[in-house]
Amino acid sequence: MKYSHVIVIGVDGAGTFFRQASTPNLDRIFAQGAVSYDVLTSNPTISGQCWGSMLTGVTPEMHGLTNGRVSSTPYPTDSIFPSVFRVIREAMPDAELASFCNWNPINFGIIEEGLGVTKGTGNDASVTEQVCAYVAEHDPAFVFVQFDEVDGAGHGSGYGTEGHLRQIEISDGLIQKMWEAYDARGWIDDTLFIVTADHGGFDHGHGGWTDGEKYIMFAAAGRGVVHGTIGEMGVRDTASVVLYALGLADRQPASWTARVPSGLFEGVEAGERPVFEVPYAYEYRTRKPGVTPVGKNALSAVLGRDRIAAYLPFDGDCRDENGKCETATSGKLYYIDGYNGTGIRVDDGFVALPWKPGKKSFSLALWLKSDGVGSDPVILSDKVWASGYNPGFVVALDSTTILVNFGNGRERMDTAFRLPIDFTGGWVHAALTVDREAGEVRCAFDFGKPETAKIPEKFADADFGCGDCEGVRIGQDATGKYAPLSAVLDDFVLVDGALTADDLAKMKAFYGA
Repeated sequence: MKYSHVIVIGVDGAGTFFRQASTPNLDRIFAQGAVSYDVLTSNPTISGQCWGSMLTGVTPEMHGLTNGRVSSTPYPTDSIFPSVFRVIREAMPDAELASFCNWNPINFGIIEEGLGVTKGTGNDASVTEQVCAYVAEHDPAFVFVQFDEVDGAGHGSGYGTEGHLRQIEISDGLIQKMWEAYDARGWIDDTLFIVTADHGGFDHGHGGWTDGEKYIMFAAAGRGVVHGTIGEMGVRDTASVVLYALGLADRQPASWTARVPSGLFEGVEAGERPVFEVPYAYEYRTRKPGVTPVGKNALSAVLGRDRIAAYLPFDGDCRDENGKCETATSGKLYYIDGYNGTGIRVDDGFVALPWKPGKKSFSLALWLKSDGVGSDPVILSDKVWASGYNPGFVVALDSTTILVNFGNGRERMDTAFRLPIDFTGGWVHAALTVDREAGEVRCAFDFGKPETAKIPEKFADADFGCGDCEGVRIGQDATGKYAPLSAVLDDFVLVDGALTADDLAKMKAFYGA
């Protein structure tokens, strides 16, 4: 079975609430199609993670996408987990591809640049008009559409409430317009038409794993689709369905863990779910800790003593080996085997430094080892992390990324940098630079090429120091009460100014990495 056209319409926050709403158009479109209300989305039930799984064929643990990341950082064009758009483009160089999304971070942070994908954004009604106009003039192999206003209604009115269901009913009418656009071109018999969701919701939110959040509808109509209920399926399997429908099943990446479910296409039964073992890229991911330290101030010599604001090797204490900062500690600190000598755990305490970034460029470099965390614990901060827009900055850790947050008292900037896929349980080196002159934040892992996020113009002259704070803390925000940092840190360096590519090369040689 091969189709000339595939369209996937995703309704953010609709979950399985379609069946509670009045959807006469969907009922008609899928009357002879395949429908399931038992499809599992990704955990956590957050848009970045779930749309990411739908379009990359893997779980969030692998693709590493979050709302913060897709909003600030383009998806790597060389990721080992390519989007379905990239797979199609590589297999069909001349195919027309398009994505129209209300929530534009999908276009920016999930679909790779440089693929020749036509992209559009706007409210749900505008997105619908853009799709209809595009289809009238083009011959696309694949179109992806995302509505966002149903999720907004869920947050505002509550999921499953009258206001939420009313917005689903509005979506039903918009979906009918796109169906009619395909019908007007005479394509219905050669189109796989899919409507689904990224997640549901509970009360006024989502992110948890209740039935209302984790189950989504998946409905498909087209020639060769089996009328009835689809077998066991996850949101990531949508990517495999798209490839199969376009005759590209043999082009599915070996890294994907998606599959075509049973009960969707005539004669197709789901095989064993693919398994992908992430290859360990570096020996020091799992190397034995406790390497003999190279000596006091050795790293200062590499980077230049005058540039280093503070250098904490954590070799049995929290002293600044550069002698510029009088450090202070609070709570219990644990000195254990590190990457270079001993390192420190700050589960029950923190280290304070009398240093502020202000309006100048600055950098942070450290070795980090973690088995995974939740609640975004702080690596370095001078602000009240959970309060939103207050002045200051935070560098934090979550399950897959390094998070960076700046506030100016009115607005905040959030960005995220994807940790190496195999970082869990092993050592990874992170080098983060806030380059005020270049107007960007850069983060390099394991001395490689940095990823970059632009600092918005409105923050160009912002003071990234918290005016009420005496300095910064390692392992806590300014309250001293935030979630503990479940990680080991070693060779913690604060640099006045930006780290360069030459600096990264020198550090790599210094550590023999």
